[in-house]
Amino acid sequence: MKVKQLVTWGGITLGALGVGIVGLAIKSLLPQRFLTDDWVEGKPGLPLDTTNCPEVEVSFLRCGSISIPEFVATRGAFTLAPRVLAYSAVLIRHPQALFLYDTGLSADIYTYMVDQTLFFRKTLGNFQFERSLGSHLEERGVERSDLDFALLSHLHWDHVSGIPDIPGALLRINRVEYEAAKLGLLDMGNGLVRRLMGDNPVEFFDCAGPTYEGFRSSLDLFGDGSIVLVPLPGHTAGNTGMFINRSNGPRLFLLGDAAWVSQNYLRPATMHPFIWSRVTSDDATARQTLIDLHNYALRHPEIPLIAMHDAALQEQFMQSEQRLQAVGRGE
Repeated sequence: MKVKQLVTWGGITLGALGVGIVGLAIKSLLPQRFLTDDWVEGKPGLPLDTTNCPEVEVSFLRCGSISIPEFVATRGAFTLAPRVLAYSAVLIRHPQALFLYDTGLSADIYTYMVDQTLFFRKTLGNFQFERSLGSHLEERGVERSDLDFALLSHLHWDHVSGIPDIPGALLRINRVEYEAAKLGLLDMGNGLVRRLMGDNPVEFFDCAGPTYEGFRSSLDLFGDGSIVLVPLPGHTAGNTGMFINRSNGPRLFLLGDAAWVSQNYLRPATMHPFIWSRVTSDDATARQTLIDLHNYALRHPEIPLIAMHDAALQEQFMQSEQRLQAVGRGE
């Protein structure tokens, strides 16, 4: 009798566990409630006059990609439609400097990945290599010595992976980001990030200036209002966004990895919680950053907010840039 009862209760317990696991799996797909500001919608912000800003040329350099289901990229999106994530750098030609925002992938990236775990290489480290940062720069006639610096949005491996193609180039890093990375990120995965950064010189910057466009602090990189950095923390401690204000085209807001794709801040919504929990250093802060971006996007629909993995928006922007350049040439 006791054995029969044990078997019965064991079956009930396992059944309950099974239901619980299924329930958790379903719950992980459901959208979450974000406390956004309802008053923002319908209250557009005042546009910034950029007529006195310099001309700035912006080019996304896509080095790799991966296609994932939409529901993984955006929690609450009940579709298996593919969403392409890009691995990109941004080349910025400014009158005062030629520089990169993030670095894409180097020609030797797979060499650096061989000692990573199989789990990592099949999940976060899984991508299709397309073209190296070095080949992009070569096509544009840019020598390593031509680059004034590479400004890193943050220190995750996939944003520093192009550095081996630009040995000796100055790396400009948010001081908050670097200090936090020293506590473990630099040495994770057999020191992957540290090895990718190599012996390149490092210079720190601080977003210690006044509030800017509703963000808590800023750094006017060249002192002319054309390149303004703002903190977008949560994904990492010092993830840094970049406003590009120019007279030869629309304003642009680069987000680093504060979002993966536009739907993360438009809904707003995180990516699937399994991924979110593994790439986010501070959950509450990262969610607040998504809310801040959501509100900003509603106030400024004229400004593209482009995350560094958002392949669709990057392609859309580059097509628009090519049309603008053609008009400028009188074509």
